[in-house]
This record gives sequence, C-alpha cells and structure tokens, in this order.
Amino acid sequence: MAIEALSSRQSEAWRDRVLPAVEAVGDGVWAIPVPIPDNPLVYTYSYAIADGAGVVLIDAGWDGEDQYRALTSALESLGFGVSDISGVAVTHYHRDHIGLVPALLRVNPDMWVAMHGEDLTAFERFYSKAVDMGTGVDPAVDIARAYGVPEERWAEVQSLQAGRGRTPASLQLDRLPENVLVLDDGSVLPVDGGTVTALWTPGHTYGHSVFVRADDDLLFSGDHVLPTITPNIGLDSAAITHSLGDYLGSLEKIGALSAETSVLPAHGFRFRGLHDRTRELIDHHHERLAEIRARMEETDDRSVYSIARGLHWSRGFDELHHFNLFAALAETAAHMHYLGLEVGTGALAARG
Repeated sequence: MAIEALSSRQSEAWRDRVLPAVEAVGDGVWAIPVPIPDNPLVYTYSYAIADGAGVVLIDAGWDGEDQYRALTSALESLGFGVSDISGVAVTHYHRDHIGLVPALLRVNPDMWVAMHGEDLTAFERFYSKAVDMGTGVDPAVDIARAYGVPEERWAEVQSLQAGRGRTPASLQLDRLPENVLVLDDGSVLPVDGGTVTALWTPGHTYGHSVFVRADDDLLFSGDHVLPTITPNIGLDSAAITHSLGDYLGSLEKIGALSAETSVLPAHGFRFRGLHDRTRELIDHHHERLAEIRARMEETDDRSVYSIARGLHWSRGFDELHHFNLFAALAETAAHMHYLGLEVGTGALAARG
C-alpha cells in the first residue's frame, strides 16, 4: 500500500527535517509551517483559509516568540495581518496546535476560537490547574509509580509534572476566550471559503476533530492521520480507557470519505491515498496488540513499563527518555486497556 505525496517540496522538507516554505495547497488555502522547538516533528502546519477579506486558521502552532514571528510573517507574505484573522479552528488541545491562540487573542480579541466541547473541557482543566500541562493528568498522581517505572527512572517521568498544573507563561490567559464556538460532530465553520465541516474523530485526544471541505475534497486531518508516522494514542490520559477503541472507530469513519480526498495533515506533507493510509494505521495497531499478547506470555511482570519494554520502538526502548518515555508508556497502557488488561491507571482514567 502506498500514498501519493502531493508536494515534493513538503515531502523533501519532511525527509530532511527542515522547515518547508509556505505553500498554496488548495483554492484560497495555504499551509504555513510553525516551528516546534527541540522536537523531531520540527513543525506544525497552520492552514489559512481565505475568508472574505481575511482568513480563518486551522490550528495555530506552538507558542513562543519565534513561532509567532513565523506565523505572522507568513500571513504578511500572503497579504494578511493578525487583525485579519476571523477565527481559529483547533483540531485538538495539544500545545503545538493551540499554543499561539492566546498570543493571537491578545492582538485580535474579537476573533473566535472553535474546538470540540471535550477538548475545550480539557483546556479549561489546564487553565484551572486541575491537570498538569506536561502530561494531562492530575498533578497529585505519581504517574511513574502508576505505570510501574523502576525507581532509577522515576525522575525522568516525574520531571514532566514539575509544573504541578502550571501552564507555560506564554500560554497563560487573563481569562478564557469569550468568543468560543463549541464544535460537535457535523458543525460547520463560519467561513466564506467553501463549506468546512467538523468531524469528531476521538482517539489522539477525546475531542480531536478533523475538518472537511467537501467542495474540493480537502481533509484537514490534524494529528488523526499523518503520512509517515502513527499518532500517539494514550496521551489524553482522561480518556485512556477508551482511546484506542475510539481511534480505530474514527479511522473507519473517515475511511468513508472520497478516495480522491487530499489529506492536509498537521505534520509531514499533504498526500492522497486516505483509504490505504487508514488501513495501514489500523493494521499497525492490531500488530501492536499482538505484540502485547506475546509479551504477556513472556513475563510475569505485567506493569505497563515491563510490557512497553518488550515491544518494538523505532528508536529502541532504552533510547526513550522523559516525554518520549511517558508517551510510549501511555500508548502501551491504552493498548493494554483495550485488551482488558489492568494498567494501574486509577486516577489517570477519569472517564471510565
């Protein structure tokens, strides 16, 4: 099974892990790469859709001065300023997608912000410090112990909770945005540039949404479907007890879209071949489940850490540290729960 890259410049930049140029990717649609500091993903695409004399953004990218300059300079090159942004539709609450929203609101307080109600709730919990920004879990929960991490590695995971619920300074708001559009499955964005519909695709987060412009078969896929990597399932700890099942169902859901759909992902490059790619992702997770079953036969230590250590990771498990270690453990826990296995989540699994 293969996919077709629709932009050689984007695919080459992804291969070389460098920032691509701003690029028109549809009628009145531009892909703007916003850099992510010290991260192998390198960048998140913010998509600008022409909206009358202004634009609507899908995702805003990681927060920071360099990131703000990258986004605003790209918009200026297209003839737009921050005051021309009608609104920002957020695929999900992770920092590399929502990070610049507060900075944009400070300059343009009249713009709307749209996101699914479940992810809006998650963002409000960050704002109220009910959960930790680094891990998405209750800061009182010792996630290292919950996942059975050996004592010599506790600090790697516990360091992610050092903020104990504090959001980074650049993400802080005096108050939550007032002009919030709460999306549901099938909500239509208020944009003049074609009919853009939100589809609820829980999995990567419980409120993850993709956006479809059916007029020309464009899919703004966020982190739900990426061309070469598999989105992490399990980082949304409040929904870990059903995240994998949700994700597999969401993949089947978007598989009903046209085979001619052009996929505009948050990372990587735009491509065609949605049906093949969703099947690859489904197959990947079933292979992971088989790995876990086999690992359960090999060891009496059924902790999440022990199971994860026996699985295949592209970098090798021993090379996973800090956030990458936590991400691997969270994904393993989600797969274990899907199989009906005890994962010691306790307070990590608030939704049940």
